[in-house]
Amino acid sequence: MRVLPLLFALLCLPALADETPADSPPPASEPSASIPSAPTPMAVPLAPLTLPAPIDYGILVISRERLEVSTACDIGLYLQGNLTARLYQGQSITLNLPPGDVLVRLGLLGGGHCQPQFEQLRSQTLQLSAGQVHKYRIAMSQSGLYLTPAPQNY
Repeated sequence: MRVLPLLFALLCLPALADETPADSPPPASEPSASIPSAPTPMAVPLAPLTLPAPIDYGILVISRERLEVSTACDIGLYLQGNLTARLYQGQSITLNLPPGDVLVRLGLLGGGHCQPQFEQLRSQTLQLSAGQVHKYRIAMSQSGLYLTPAPQNY
């Protein structure tokens, strides 16, 4: 029980040390009231960043429309051989990727009837440019899934 009052006293000492009596003049080390003080850094508003940062990535937008692909299965998006996204009906994905060639492959995902008899090995190479938006939509043909370019206002 003696620890609590001691702890309270230790916490209050710094606050009491900063107080000066009302009838005593301020110490000589403080600047006088006639000299204007410089504004604190917090009081100065920050200017917005006006220099645009260079865009060093390409934007890849891939969409799966409900009527374009006639399957209820999920579609897997593979970039450079790695599963990157799972697209459901009506879903789209936007990726920021480094400029250059990107190897894209599509495949069916899911269980039961969604598992294909063979893995789709056909892939496409897309060329991405820095600062450009590249839009594609998923389509299906007799040879499997593929990407087709979509208009920019799509």
